[in-house]
Amino acid sequence: MEKRTDLAVECFEEKEKTSISGVKIEQQGTVTTVSVLNENGAREIGKPIGEYITVEVPSFVNDTDIFDGRLGKIAALLKKLLPSECDNILVAGVGNMDITADALGPKTLSYVFATRHLSSDLKRAMGFEGLRRVASVSTGVLGNTGIESAEIIRGVVNEIQPSCVIAVDALAATSAQRLGTTVQISNSGIAPGSGVGNHRHEISGETLGVPVISIGIPTVVSTGIIKGTEDNSMFVTPREIDKVIQQGAKLIGMSINSCLHPDISEADLYALVG
Repeated sequence: MEKRTDLAVECFEEKEKTSISGVKIEQQGTVTTVSVLNENGAREIGKPIGEYITVEVPSFVNDTDIFDGRLGKIAALLKKLLPSECDNILVAGVGNMDITADALGPKTLSYVFATRHLSSDLKRAMGFEGLRRVASVSTGVLGNTGIESAEIIRGVVNEIQPSCVIAVDALAATSAQRLGTTVQISNSGIAPGSGVGNHRHEISGETLGVPVISIGIPTVVSTGIIKGTEDNSMFVTPREIDKVIQQGAKLIGMSINSCLHPDISEADLYALVG
């Protein structure tokens, strides 16, 4: 049975091997890093060459507090994947605002501190002279816009010439236990919809010409996985998906802010966007 998942750690687990040539896996507490080192590794687990960092977090269903160290942890992992010279960043929210389980990307943008429009004088007056330039864009979905998400992002990239793109999207998993309890960060880009069999144009460094960091949370699982059948045509979400998306968007948005603006406290960043 084909297992549809966006999580590299699940692709590794599916092989039921302790090691795969071209793939390196490291685990430190709640953080698992899968490094796809070459074409053989990419072929074996079905993921492009790059690093995939998975962070286990408390379930968003019963959680209301993200200021418990998680922001710092995820911000540090995100910084690890950012280019060394990165002062102009585009954050792209991918997904459908009208479908709750797919709304993670656009909802995250409401927590992202956009600064590209701020003048030097205004930054100075605010006491934030060292702010990085950050812009954000929500791509919508092909069915509504008639434009691929990758095409929209590429157009914005050509216009504002960012140092890198951070793309946020909801993910698919093969384990219901990982829904709303896992964050994946990767430097390999994303292919929106691939986890649910709806492959769209790739959003990556190769297609955009700048480094792409992706970050997401699993929100759906195939009914075939739950039933143990080969039917992957339908997907289900947790009953509390609204809470998962709300808290997940806040965590990712604030983690991006903490990563890009480390000189501003988490409390002040939240006051600016929350």
